[in-house]
Amino acid sequence: MKKTIWTMGIVYAFITVFAAFFILKSWIGGERVKHDYYELNLTDSFTWGLVDKEDYPSEAEIESKINNPLKFGKRNLEKITGRSSHYIWLKATFTLPEELKGKDLGVYFTYIHFADKVWINDQLVGYSGSFPPFETTPMYLAHGYNFPSCVLNQEGENTLLVQVFCHGKSEISGQAFISDQHHVNFKRIIKSFFNTYAYMFFAGSMLASMFIFSFLFFMLKNRIEYLWYALLCFCAMVFSSSFYIPVCPLYIRLGIPYYKFYRTIMCFTGILNFVLFVAFVRQLITLPKNFILELIRLVVFIVQLFMLLSTRNYDELMKISIPELCLTFFHMLIVAWYIIRGFQIEMFRKSSLILTVSLIPFIIMVAIDLIIRVGFEITTLPFFSFYGWQLTIISYLVVLSHNHAITIINNDYLNTNLKEEVQKQTENLHQANNRLLDRIHRSNIDLQMAAVVQQKFFPYPKKNYQGWDMAVSYEPLSEVSGDFFDYYALGIKLDGISLFDVSGHGIAASLITMLSKNIVYNAFQKNRFYDVPISKCLLDVNHDLIVAKGTIDNYMTGIMMRIGNFDENDCCKIDFANAGHPRPILYRAATDDCIEIVGDSEAEQFGAIGMANIDVKYRDVSFTMQKDDILVCYTDGVTEAENLAHEQFGKQRVIDFLMENHTKNAHRLVSELARTVKMYVGEADRKDDITIIVLKREDSKDFLEALDAD
Repeated sequence: MKKTIWTMGIVYAFITVFAAFFILKSWIGGERVKHDYYELNLTDSFTWGLVDKEDYPSEAEIESKINNPLKFGKRNLEKITGRSSHYIWLKATFTLPEELKGKDLGVYFTYIHFADKVWINDQLVGYSGSFPPFETTPMYLAHGYNFPSCVLNQEGENTLLVQVFCHGKSEISGQAFISDQHHVNFKRIIKSFFNTYAYMFFAGSMLASMFIFSFLFFMLKNRIEYLWYALLCFCAMVFSSSFYIPVCPLYIRLGIPYYKFYRTIMCFTGILNFVLFVAFVRQLITLPKNFILELIRLVVFIVQLFMLLSTRNYDELMKISIPELCLTFFHMLIVAWYIIRGFQIEMFRKSSLILTVSLIPFIIMVAIDLIIRVGFEITTLPFFSFYGWQLTIISYLVVLSHNHAITIINNDYLNTNLKEEVQKQTENLHQANNRLLDRIHRSNIDLQMAAVVQQKFFPYPKKNYQGWDMAVSYEPLSEVSGDFFDYYALGIKLDGISLFDVSGHGIAASLITMLSKNIVYNAFQKNRFYDVPISKCLLDVNHDLIVAKGTIDNYMTGIMMRIGNFDENDCCKIDFANAGHPRPILYRAATDDCIEIVGDSEAEQFGAIGMANIDVKYRDVSFTMQKDDILVCYTDGVTEAENLAHEQFGKQRVIDFLMENHTKNAHRLVSELARTVKMYVGEADRKDDITIIVLKREDSKDFLEALDAD
């Protein structure tokens, strides 16, 4: 699959370079470089007049009304007439140069919209599209009209009149020139090929892909992505017909009104393209359905259909084009969401990467179209975004074909060598299983011994201390843990606590915890009876741990608290510092609310513990606790615990638990909070150790040491 992705990337790079060259050649070379043929340039030599009638104007109307200068460009006629139906007449006068005298000539226009008729010296020389009541347009076909030399004044002035039926985004842009018929026909064919005929090739490839994958789906009913891809190919094929339909005799023969054709073929199938693409992407990544998202998609699609069906003519269709585009963009946002979601889940990451690579041509071509049509206001070039969309569809054809080919190869191999392969794999599996069982047995013994040693290393509090009700819940992910805690006391007085979480899991992390616990204990004791900021203790821990562990990569986060004496109001001051650890939550009984222990938000704080050559700074925070206040400290295994829907437990649930259970003692709080986390996770796999420390304030004056339990 990696080879396939690299191959697609190389192909896309080549296509991008080719497209850039083609754009440059079409815009600069194709329009401005001189040819061997002589061209009498009439671009921007026209004047206009709003003679709003289909009949040929009188001489007086031509002279009096068609006298306003006209500049070729994007939507220039729409700016004059608006989007409603009008007739506008364009006039240019010229005298023949010596190079063109006595020859049969032709007149060339790059792009005229909606429909037009052309006269030279009162002689009709050609038309494109048709006027009301049966309205049709040549779309993006180039216009070339041939005429004999006899209709021209070889020595005097000639008059060129162009009648344009303006409808929607009407304009005349690109080039306008008179030259010999061979050159005019050559320019018209080349321009029409890239703007119109080239789309037929894509339609043919889409038709073939539709038949192939429809057949594969009927043979393999479980491959739903084949069905979505076949429908997507069919829809893209129908949509592409809107570009070359002017050259299809069947369309003209059937006499379908352009408005109904445009609404159905271009608008409806254009919307349906993206709706089907969303379904195809979700199925290819194999993400589970999100009911709310699917409902929103359906509602947006229904709104788009209602807007389309509510239009009664082409003018109304133009008015809803921007809202329809915005709603269509919503479908692409869903595609982006599916891909991002796929990258977040390991098993879907490869499919998301393939989808992203396949979308690159479409994204590049959309950007090119925006630069050309919005930035430079050039409308005479092809829609490169449609070419990009076709390349994206073809990319998915390659991906699906590759997957199908791999499946066939594997099936052929198994059918040919099934018995031998089964026997060989069974023997290998039996040997590997015996080796694995032996290793597991020895590893379990080692882990059990390590767990016993670690449990002895982290003793639980055996009694309460004056003014405090304290409890701890410590649940390793496996036999050994990367979490560790400690408490510091002299007699009945609790002086401090610490809680740390070492990166990683298993034996390596557990060894670092045992090393780190002594370092943390020594740092606290060294500064215990001195007026030293508690953040200084964490800085000492950081320095000593870096020296002690050497080149070992593990680091840790943690908190440390120094607990002061009780004042006359039975308040207790606590000094606190945090090294990248989840913030403790404090329940205040006086106000019946919960807060996070953050401190001064303007003070700098950064860095974990044990990362060499990285500056750290820890913020000192002080707060007080009164009777019935509760402090909960925990590792990120609590807040990051996920259920089967990959939703995290989060700190808000910890706060809600405290608000509902604050009347209970510390032991019940810590055990019930741990049980709440377990119930939330349910059958999902736990991913981290869970440690919870609860400190609840009691009346320090009511403490009786003799009644404390062991």
